[in-house]
Amino acid sequence: MNSRTRKVEVGQCRGSHYGVDVGTQCAGFYSLKMNWKRALLIGVGWGLGTAVGLGMIVGGFLWYESRPKPPVPPKPWNASAIKAEYDLVSTDTDKDRENVIVFYYILENTTDFDYRVEDGRRITMTGKLEDERSLSAFLKSQGVIDYPIFVPAKKRVRFRVHLIGYTYPVKQKDNPTTQERKQYRETLAKYVADEFPNLDGFDLLDEGNRYEIILPGGWKETKKQ
Repeated sequence: MNSRTRKVEVGQCRGSHYGVDVGTQCAGFYSLKMNWKRALLIGVGWGLGTAVGLGMIVGGFLWYESRPKPPVPPKPWNASAIKAEYDLVSTDTDKDRENVIVFYYILENTTDFDYRVEDGRRITMTGKLEDERSLSAFLKSQGVIDYPIFVPAKKRVRFRVHLIGYTYPVKQKDNPTTQERKQYRETLAKYVADEFPNLDGFDLLDEGNRYEIILPGGWKETKKQ
């Protein structure tokens, strides 16, 4: 067998086959095989790296979102949204609280939105103590004030505060004249000023809206007259 027809053994990459350099062919094939493996390894490595990176980003985001957050401080009390003006003091005529002392105010809504409170769940009603310069909370606001409270935007509405548990010993006569009604209320105002000298009005705290409604103790002015 001459050199042109010499067989090439499997697994060998030397000599020539029909004039072709077999070693060169084997080297090219080996090079292609190694490049394919390298590309595969690079692709797998890149995919794993990307997955690990995304996992770390997602994990970090979830940790950041779930970490304990400092409490958000509440908004400051707004004492100018709803203003109150003292009107008069009188007594209740309802049978279940007959002759209970009741204070009348005018509420003014200075905002562009209606103000409405359905019940007293988020309302704290307090009495203002003059000597201590502090507030004293009622046990509950239900019964002390009437619900619902509704003051349309830019409007004025009458508002009552019932001093539950405190009655005026003098009943107003039936069908009083205008002058008799006025005299009764003035006498009652002086009685309240004498009996409750430390009471200087009320504060209504609306926790839902963060409104503070300051209800002044205007009955004291009657005593000075």
